[in-house]
Amino acid sequence: MQILMSQFYPNSKILLACLFFLVALFAGEFAMAQVRVPFTQRTSQYTPTRKIYNVKGDFAMIGNTNMTPVNYGTETSNDNSMRYVDVDGDSNTLNSSSATLTLSTENGALPNCSNIVYAGLYWTGRAHDGGNSSDTFTVTKNGVTKNYNKRIVQIKGPGAGSYTPVTAGTSDIWYPSNADGNMYSAFAEVTDYVRNHGLGSYTVADIALREGAGGNTGFYGGWSLVVVYENQMMKYRDITIFDGHAYVAGNITADYEIPVSGFNTVQAGPVNVKLGLMAGEGDRNISGDYFQIRNAANNAWVTLNHTSNSSSNFFNSSIFTGGNTRNPNLVNNTGLDISVFNIPNSNNAVMTNNQTSTRFRYGTTQDTFVIFAVVMAVDAYIPDVEGLISSVSINGVPTTNPPQAALPGQILEYKVEVRNRGTEPVNNAKITIPVPYNSTYVPNSAVRNTYFVPAPTPNSLTFDPSMGSTGSIVWNIGTLPVPADPDTLLGDLVFRFKVTEDCSILKNLSCSNILAVNGNFTGTGAITGISFSEKDLIQGYENSGACQGVAIAAPFLVNINSIDFVNQNCQATPPIGDIVVCTNSPTIPITAITGNFPMGTQFYNQFPIVPGTTIQYTINNPFPATPGTRTYYAVPPNSVQDCHFTFTITVSQITSQPTATNVTYCQGATVVPLTATHSNPDLTPYCYT
Repeated sequence: MQILMSQFYPNSKILLACLFFLVALFAGEFAMAQVRVPFTQRTSQYTPTRKIYNVKGDFAMIGNTNMTPVNYGTETSNDNSMRYVDVDGDSNTLNSSSATLTLSTENGALPNCSNIVYAGLYWTGRAHDGGNSSDTFTVTKNGVTKNYNKRIVQIKGPGAGSYTPVTAGTSDIWYPSNADGNMYSAFAEVTDYVRNHGLGSYTVADIALREGAGGNTGFYGGWSLVVVYENQMMKYRDITIFDGHAYVAGNITADYEIPVSGFNTVQAGPVNVKLGLMAGEGDRNISGDYFQIRNAANNAWVTLNHTSNSSSNFFNSSIFTGGNTRNPNLVNNTGLDISVFNIPNSNNAVMTNNQTSTRFRYGTTQDTFVIFAVVMAVDAYIPDVEGLISSVSINGVPTTNPPQAALPGQILEYKVEVRNRGTEPVNNAKITIPVPYNSTYVPNSAVRNTYFVPAPTPNSLTFDPSMGSTGSIVWNIGTLPVPADPDTLLGDLVFRFKVTEDCSILKNLSCSNILAVNGNFTGTGAITGISFSEKDLIQGYENSGACQGVAIAAPFLVNINSIDFVNQNCQATPPIGDIVVCTNSPTIPITAITGNFPMGTQFYNQFPIVPGTTIQYTINNPFPATPGTRTYYAVPPNSVQDCHFTFTITVSQITSQPTATNVTYCQGATVVPLTATHSNPDLTPYCYT
């Protein structure tokens, strides 16, 4: 089974700037304090600024419980003795459950032809009844001892022979101890894992849980996987994932609102709204919990439910995800809720055309629960422009179908073809092509053509060296008309890049020496006034097989065959690696490091990048001058997925000043005064190897 997936889901900004936040409206410090982690949009490490996914596609959510009562019953609560669910037949795991990932066939879409845009794994549980609840603890069963960590679980996807550990970031999401009933929730991005393993059964094992009786609240635990995907056959949707952690205590009556903005519902016709939620500790036999949406017409609150719960007992330990196969497949999941359902919207009473915001509300009068993730998808609209990028030649020789390869120093020529496949003209249409870090723009090589009249204005073409880290080609087109035939070519842009000959770049094997070219469209619908920003280019359509006709996402990739060049020219060039710093300052300015890397490189304390957890070092957040050796990661601009430089900084603190002038000593290292390369004369000299 093959799933069409781009090698790299390119960075792009959101269609509209938008902001999510969670506010508790209940007056009183106790109620306000229950929102432990404010709900915000969850973004991908590959697209950290993309907070709304505007795709032809949808989202899917699956999951299962890893705990069940010793004496199971459809109405039995988890305040009874609980045991692990363990379905995998692996003696090395103590708890495990599975669920099958399937995707929509809307409009004849083939699930195997879908492109996975984003995937996030959540898990939740309660492992201690009162008192402290440490993140780590030990459990022994059947002669097997596990050192559990609430931040770590094991995942096994379709075709995988073994489990892969998944670790939540330091701030993802909430791990209370001696508070909030000790109910925790965790998150980790698993986009790459789901792209690599595709559709089928996913098993999650060894969630940090404990068997036995957990008092009046009880023990529970389980997991859920949310996947955003695109398929050219499907409708446009705006999809937003927002998560946080709210402890909703049952001994008070309180309402909490989640404002949502930034989407664009369709201009005419029915508006379909799909909702997904994840929560913990909702009981089947305790009512009073609810989830609501505000009516667009009169601002009244509409109480929601689906066929497996009720409007007065929304969080009732049910898993309702659209028929996904689960093992075990229980009616009563004793403390775990996963819901995916369409909101009734007859005559667009709840959400109407051209709507850009709404509000949700949740609360309780009796039941205690934690809610930590909500996903929303609405039928949406954006102007449908297309930029198709292709390769023209390599060093003057016409190219054939990918894959393609070039040598260091060779000239690559590209073309972008422009079409308007939508139903309205597009004003202020503009295409921006950033220069990849491992190439340079060939001066004056960009040429544009338009094939419609009257000619647009301003129709200007420039190379802006200050735009982005390595410069960008900018074609400010103007207005694109709507042709009678959507296949009509409205214009094209031809340009050239030169492959780098920089030895330090070519010797970095982690980037696989791939030159990745992408670009984006911006503009505004002339009729609707709806703007779009950074709509990515495509690199063609599948021309054979079951996925024929499906668009292939950019970037356009060209392999750089650098082995011979490196052997002949780069033997004396050391790879970027270890930097040694001697200083009496508490920090190391980023400018002392940047010169070793491609212009525009960004620096982090870990890789892959985890939004909200990874530390980025900037001019305002310098490297710490902690004595010893630390590993860091440098990510060059406009690079392919997983491309990074790994390097270390070894810090030796200066405890005394030499009497000689302008002398710095670092054992085993070359000494370079900062004043030789930087304008600040007060900077302490540093040295590197």
